[in-house]
Amino acid sequence: MDEKETTPPGLRETLRRLGATILAVFSNRLELLVVELQEERIRFFEAVVLLAAIVALGFFTLTLAAIGVILLVWKEFGVWGLFIMSGIGLIGTILAVWLLQARLKNWPLLAGTLAELRKDRAWLENK
Repeated sequence: MDEKETTPPGLRETLRRLGATILAVFSNRLELLVVELQEERIRFFEAVVLLAAIVALGFFTLTLAAIGVILLVWKEFGVWGLFIMSGIGLIGTILAVWLLQARLKNWPLLAGTLAELRKDRAWLENK
């Protein structure tokens, strides 16, 4: 009986362990992908909210600028007052667009999953 316990595992046992390891790695990567997809969903929602703010603030600024200038300073500044208020609104809108572009530029898509897959590939190539 001692002889059977000391013998190395057979081909079937080795293949079973290899399959279990491959399945565990695949499961791990799939879980990471799901987590990253949830994070991407949150980032997408934030971008949509920021875009809605850009549209709302831009519209509000233009409307407010037009009404305010027309009602309060038309006699003193005329058309130039309208341009000044619109320019201030434009600066705010450009700032919001710039923030959105910066967020989208630095938006790493599935970075953790891709990094783990690169590590797996590098490990397999070194074996």
